[in-house]
Amino acid sequence: MLIWFDALTAKQARIASVLALEGGRRGYGFIITCRNYDYVINVLKMYGVNGYCEGEYGEDVKSKLINGLTRSLKLIDIVNGFNVHVSLTSPDAFRVAFGLGKPSIALTDTAHAFHVNKLTLPLANSIIVPVAIPRRKLMAYIPHGEESKVKFFNGVFEVMWVYRFKPNWSEIEQLGLRNGDEYVVFRFEESKAAYYNYNEQSNIAVKAIKFLLKEGFKVVLFPRYNDQRELVMSKFPQELRNGRVVIPGKPIDGLQLAYYSSLVITGGSTFAVEAALLGIPSISYFPSTYYTDRYVVKAGAPLIRVKPSRLVSSIRKAMGMGKVGLIKGLEDPTELILDEANMLANENRG
Repeated sequence: MLIWFDALTAKQARIASVLALEGGRRGYGFIITCRNYDYVINVLKMYGVNGYCEGEYGEDVKSKLINGLTRSLKLIDIVNGFNVHVSLTSPDAFRVAFGLGKPSIALTDTAHAFHVNKLTLPLANSIIVPVAIPRRKLMAYIPHGEESKVKFFNGVFEVMWVYRFKPNWSEIEQLGLRNGDEYVVFRFEESKAAYYNYNEQSNIAVKAIKFLLKEGFKVVLFPRYNDQRELVMSKFPQELRNGRVVIPGKPIDGLQLAYYSSLVITGGSTFAVEAALLGIPSISYFPSTYYTDRYVVKAGAPLIRVKPSRLVSSIRKAMGMGKVGLIKGLEDPTELILDEANMLANENRG
């Protein structure tokens, strides 16, 4: 059996990598495609798996459409011979799998991603989703009579790699940080995503970074886009020179950085959930609802969700939570995904 996974983000690359490694132990073949965006290819390399990168990220509505359609055409030749497609709702991949008559598994934890969900979930043969997502939110995308194709699990996708994580301080040393340094990891927001509609994040981020520096922390920054990187370089030139602000110049595992940090702040959700599952105080300032955040907080993870305007005032509160150790007992969906893939592939052969 050959499983095709299309990874569009660093999070999806981690999912693809875990599935490829665990599926390989079952004797399953894997082909992983990716997009030239963010840290995707670096994550695949970190896990020692191969990926075929094709296509670019679109930063506006028209370029998203053009890039997606162009990429789908190129993917047809790359993934020739696959039996089942799996992705975290990649429209590019769903177009190809549906057109070729191959079954698809949709992984999703973003009920707010309206456009992507409308394009992909109705075409999925199986949908795997954390129980944290309200059923009514998800079923809005599911055709009547197909509700049984939705499979809930009692965990979050981040468990797949957090529970397999092994800390290694030597990765942190390459940034010039010393054992005992107090530092905060700051991940900028996904400001150009189709679902994103808040425009004041950059100003908030600058205020938060200034506050952290004033409190004596070093700040390790992960901009997502060139304009965010340029903003940091214009606002903090001296701090970049003296090492109080660090933008990693080469790939580094964000989990390693989070594990040894004092705090993780992100404009998204995934990095905050990852860090919080490791027991590291975390803040997400994403302006919409992430149901998985609420779920891990109930499980005991030290995570705070705030509106962007309250980011700075929440930092001391987050620091006061302290490190709590690995959050255990959540369900790992890896076996469920692989079992579904095997079942659908066998049905499609018949």
